[in-house]
Amino acid sequence: MKDFRSSVNPLITRIQIYKLLIITVISITASIWSLPVCGQMTTPSYSIKELREGTLVIRFPTYTSKIDTLTAMAGRTKDPKNKERLEKELNKTIQERDTLLADYIEAFKTKYDFSKVAYIFDYDARNLNTATYYNLDGERIAVADLSEKPLFYLYFEGTAVDAQEALVVYNRNLQKIPAPFPNDFILGGINVLFLKISNKKFPSWRVGRMNKQFYKYHAEVEGAESIGHRA
Repeated sequence: MKDFRSSVNPLITRIQIYKLLIITVISITASIWSLPVCGQMTTPSYSIKELREGTLVIRFPTYTSKIDTLTAMAGRTKDPKNKERLEKELNKTIQERDTLLADYIEAFKTKYDFSKVAYIFDYDARNLNTATYYNLDGERIAVADLSEKPLFYLYFEGTAVDAQEALVVYNRNLQKIPAPFPNDFILGGINVLFLKISNKKFPSWRVGRMNKQFYKYHAEVEGAESIGHRA
């Protein structure tokens, strides 16, 4: 009987070791598959902590294609009325571009402090590694300096469901951060009425709301992790 037990115990031990190794390999593999190419995960809780330590890069629209088209059409037309109409539309588009840039830079300067902020222009964003980055004072920033910390990108675009204009947050691999990470900052519902009554600028209100929601979710994540450590 002793011989039987002495022969079985090492076998059981080896099986337990093999099980432990298999579990370890599975865990490591799962972790690797959850990482994008550059090692930045899209997990909401992980992303909010990375954003807190990193930089949010705003991708500003410049309406370059529309402006170039209107400029060319205004230059070709021989009809004075048509030329006047096109030039009016051109000037309106340029004014919208410049106002959007100025208003959002001011909003991020005064209403946002959750992370560092930089910006690029949409025409320069095809290759994010060679794009020209600026701080909120309009000074150029070296890409190498930004790359030392996590990078996130804020795009002006339409939502996937109803194409409402929204501010959408992506990681450096341009993967959208899913809920419950605060995302898709739109204008709608009671917010429209509130803005009209308060006479606040939409960019200022929007950026301030984004800042608050980032802080709120970050606190929730930190609180949940603190409880988990104590359990």
